[in-house]
Amino acid sequence: MKKYLLIIIALFFITDLVFAQEKQSNRFRTSSQTSISYVFGLNEHALGGQTNALQVKLMLGKANERVGFGIGIENTNYRGTGSNFDVLGFSANAHLLAKAISTDETNFFIKGAAGYAPRIFRTYNKGFFADAAGGLIFTTKRKSKYFVQAIYRHQQVEGFMTGNVKPEIHGLGAGVGTWF
Repeated sequence: MKKYLLIIIALFFITDLVFAQEKQSNRFRTSSQTSISYVFGLNEHALGGQTNALQVKLMLGKANERVGFGIGIENTNYRGTGSNFDVLGFSANAHLLAKAISTDETNFFIKGAAGYAPRIFRTYNKGFFADAAGGLIFTTKRKSKYFVQAIYRHQQVEGFMTGNVKPEIHGLGAGVGTWF
């Protein structure tokens, strides 16, 4: 009888500890970001001239109060002297916030992404890309979250035209978006 009583008491304390851990855990919730950015070319690549980019991106993932990870899809159009091409890329993304996302105060973030753009459509180009951004998140009275960001972008373009030219584009720009 004493043995069963000790087992019941031990189970009570173990379940109490597990329940306490569950209540205090940093559970990951679904997170998403949508953004539009314009990036100005910094370098003169193999085609001559600088190439600017317009990027539209959607990111879906999991996040706790300050850290998040996800996957993204983006459509980027590059235009410049001697070049005009599009890429449709898929990326792995991560972000870090200075304060908890639940705060209504202005918040600072940094985020990064790296991925590859396969040639899905005949008129699109393929290649590796990476970007890094930092910015501010603003919360409205209705609890919507909007952000402004400064972004650095690197894009390699494979199979451009028909030659062996593989331009590498580096750019710096700005963007706006929503954070859910």
